Amino acid sequence: MPSINGVDFNNISSLNGVSWNSVSNICGVSVSHGASCTPTRFGYSDGRRNPPSDACLATPQDYDFDYTNNLLYVSGLCGDTFAIAGYYSDGILIYFWDGSSSWTIYSPCGR
Repeated sequence: MPSINGVDFNNISSLNGVSWNSVSNICGVSVSHGASCTPTRFGYSDGRRNPPSDACLATPQDYDFDYTNNLLYVSGLCGDTFAIAGYYSDGILIYFWDGSSSWTIYSPCGR
């Protein structure tokens, strides 16, 4: 298990304010984040101009989701580029994604 000054790298969320996901090397040593994503489709709503519930009926788009760490990425950019913040839905539940680290259930989709 990789460590920095005795701290497991997997437990570090940021270095000098930089998200751990953005760190590709430390002192010239390549860092592997170990992100493992599954291609997933979600509807999206920004929650400002459109209510969160609009995500339930929005046309699903492709994303990469890291189910181990509950992180949402732009399709094809697993471990690299987070999806934008907002409300996402699989048609059953609405989730809130803060754009960097927090994926939570917001509410069920209405019937």
